[in-house]
Amino acid sequence: MDVLADVLAATRFSGVLLAQLRAGRPDWGCGLEQLPTAGFHLVAEGTCWLRTRGRPPLHLVPGDVVLLPRGEPHELAGAPDATAVRYADLESAHPPGRDGVMDLGGAGAAVRIVCGKFSYEGEAGRHPVLSVLPEVIHVPGMSADPDLQGTIRLLAAETGRNRPGARAVATRLTDVLFVQVVRAWLELREDDGGDGGGGGGEGPGPSWLTALRDPRIGTALSLMHEEPQRPWTVESLARAAAMSRPAFARQFKALVGSSPLAYLARLRIDRAARMLRDTDELVGDIAQAVGYASEFAFSRAFSRQRGIAPGRYRRTVPEPVGV
Repeated sequence: MDVLADVLAATRFSGVLLAQLRAGRPDWGCGLEQLPTAGFHLVAEGTCWLRTRGRPPLHLVPGDVVLLPRGEPHELAGAPDATAVRYADLESAHPPGRDGVMDLGGAGAAVRIVCGKFSYEGEAGRHPVLSVLPEVIHVPGMSADPDLQGTIRLLAAETGRNRPGARAVATRLTDVLFVQVVRAWLELREDDGGDGGGGGGEGPGPSWLTALRDPRIGTALSLMHEEPQRPWTVESLARAAAMSRPAFARQFKALVGSSPLAYLARLRIDRAARMLRDTDELVGDIAQAVGYASEFAFSRAFSRQRGIAPGRYRRTVPEPVGV
């Protein structure tokens, strides 16, 4: 079981292209307020600067990608000290054309930045992937892996052409870009001994995402995602991971940040929430499908984690975040 793919599918995670910024002068600046979900910027041409609170300005060059997993307020600018104008005001003064480009003018060396965000179903700020990533992830295009470089080049090319289907192709590529950026961040963490280096530093702490890099704990996570309905115990998971029970419990808690059974309980409720949203199956059948012996036990567990009963949740599913 591909755990990351399962989590993204469960939350209907998808990319959305917003606009492109183009400028031919160094005195431009664009300020973006807090977003309810993740945002990203890809420098397709030229250079610019990213400014975020509490960090020095970051120089971005062609091929660089910046991911802001929780939509932190930030500014893009043509120079480290250029004055930033609110995005809404820039959009009003320079409406995007039919190609989606917001042209800020200027006859000098051009910079073109592809901007987008991601939507998902669930509660804002609690996405199981976004919530465990650092506030800013910077992946330099020149040092990225060949697969990511290929996606960056293709996305930059598709957004720079007025060809049939270009926007559809570019939108699909944003999903690929997200996964590859997360992979690059995980690899940077491992190469730098866990601090992430140029990838944006550490996330909030231990998580299932970083634990996937451990072959034994990753095996246990995969098994739970593949068959959450099985009556897993710490002992059975430890056997599957070829570890003793005490060693497995300690290692799982250290890497994931919760006990194996606490993780399993959340996984079951998340899977049940997905079934409540996407199917017409009876609540009792869903309870059995995710490993609960009775509808009553499932309803109690669901209400405890989600703060709402399963039936009511089905009737009042919130709108996707970031749409």
